[in-house]
Amino acid sequence: MSKYTYRFEEKGERIIIDLSQSHLENSFLIEISLGSDILANFNDIEEKFIAYLKVLTGEKEMYKGGGNTSIIRAYENFTLFESLFSDGEEEVICAIETIEFMKLLSAWAQEVFKCDRKYERISGEQLEEQMSWLKGTWAKVKKHKERMR
Repeated sequence: MSKYTYRFEEKGERIIIDLSQSHLENSFLIEISLGSDILANFNDIEEKFIAYLKVLTGEKEMYKGGGNTSIIRAYENFTLFESLFSDGEEEVICAIETIEFMKLLSAWAQEVFKCDRKYERISGEQLEEQMSWLKGTWAKVKKHKERMR
């Protein structure tokens, strides 16, 4: 799905994304952001995904978020993650294409929803609804991507 290599790990009933093999500079900023700046619950994921979609489609010029570990600024073509806790004087930033970040967010969200079901935080019906929502929203992303070609 994404051009970046990733894997998921379950730690303490939470889903962690590992981008260490992605060759994406400062990818740890995305790793810690998913679950901290973007909370691992449906409502927060839905809200953030819609915000990124609006930027990707040009409905909004920019989205600014984050707060717990980083500042996130998304533009139509790229998204920046800037650490709030830089060591030294140099800023620590991770830049990724917005569409690629949305792919990672979508894959992570799927794993989060499955984990919620596994630990009975949601019902089977809720899982189906959440996966259906994600599939429908991703269809909008694909539609936009095809229009851009």
